[in-house]
Amino acid sequence: MNWKLPFDIPLITPTLGLPLEFFSILGIIVFVVHICFIYMLIGASTASVIYNIMGVFKKDSNYDKFAYRMTNYTTVSENMGALWGVAPLLVISVLFTGFFYTAILKVSPHILHIIYGNIIAFLLSYAYKFSWHALQNHKGFHIAIGLSAVLAFFTLPFVFMSMTNLYMQPELFATINNIWDIMFTPVTGFRLLNFFLTAFMATGVVMIFIGARWVKKGEVEVGKIAISQGKKWFLLATPLNIVVMPLLPFVFTARISEALMHTGFIYLPFISSILLIIAFLYVLNKFNDEVVTSQTALRAIALVVVSIFLMATTREGVRVVSFAEPLALQAQATEEFMTASLAEYKKYKEELANKPAMDLKNPVILAESKGCLACHSVDVKLVGPSYLEVSNKERNKDVLIHSIQYGSANKYDVIPMPAQDITADEALILVDWILSLKDTNK
Repeated sequence: MNWKLPFDIPLITPTLGLPLEFFSILGIIVFVVHICFIYMLIGASTASVIYNIMGVFKKDSNYDKFAYRMTNYTTVSENMGALWGVAPLLVISVLFTGFFYTAILKVSPHILHIIYGNIIAFLLSYAYKFSWHALQNHKGFHIAIGLSAVLAFFTLPFVFMSMTNLYMQPELFATINNIWDIMFTPVTGFRLLNFFLTAFMATGVVMIFIGARWVKKGEVEVGKIAISQGKKWFLLATPLNIVVMPLLPFVFTARISEALMHTGFIYLPFISSILLIIAFLYVLNKFNDEVVTSQTALRAIALVVVSIFLMATTREGVRVVSFAEPLALQAQATEEFMTASLAEYKKYKEELANKPAMDLKNPVILAESKGCLACHSVDVKLVGPSYLEVSNKERNKDVLIHSIQYGSANKYDVIPMPAQDITADEALILVDWILSLKDTNK
């Protein structure tokens, strides 16, 4: 393939001697932690607004209590999601620097929405949570704040998914000019579908779990609502996700999909779907139970988390096959760059070794070798006074030698001259030359 990649600045992956597999595993783990919080953020914020509205229409305070409690999960998830989100980005930027930052440049400046969009969404969600009781008699306005926060959160995956889809498909760099060229593509749409389905599915099992805990603590009515609604969320989102997951490896470019089929990674989405089928049947079997135990919910959560982990590993597989050829080319470019640099340095050292020794008895050559001419010239004032000015002002050799060796200040209304690394004999050669300039310029 005729790669159009940023090989003009070859890059060495800074792994500190650790194998790349270590960083790959680390990237998968931190990504799973991050994405689980993000799934809960999307789901909990959406649930809070939905059940706030239902509480108004049903005139049921238990729905209102449930909606309010979901704001706690929103707050925790948005903070932890943002915190853990830094880790996978750092790992990816270390392993795939050229591709990662090229993709960011391609989708700029819209990638900045991750920053200001997050800030807006965070502020709205906090306003929604902490004004809950104060705006109890102004539910329409309060719900509008919550809905605005949810919509702000929903915009973030579109931008982030576009960037990640681009950097994992470097062959698209030559054809993608802005974020819209990658956002409105089947791969982004399909992966966003999987993202939101998983968010609602994961939130559903968490709602079942927290509902079981509330019932155990004696908060039966609110707990039953959480369990009942959690089952519905999970059973509605999971079947479609079971179908979508095995198709995800095939929405990338043909090169990536075909290469993935020759690796073990291709089986992981199918295993993930099988686990979700088991979880779906397990929850379906408990559908008519008003109350379930937290252990029951934990089994479903475990299946969902393993499923998410397998899909994260599949994503790593996409990177492995996608970057195999370009990374090899980048390594080749780096080796050629380093070989050329070493050859140039060797040539320089040889030229330096064969260079005739400088005649340091010549005052001009001596002045140049000591760096004097960086601040002084013969007849023009630079950082320091010209040598002609010095020769016209000072005729005492000892004073000039002392000034050169130990520095001087407040003599020529210029920056003070620091002490110079020079011997007395060398200073005398320079002083004789400087003083001779007065005679030659009369």
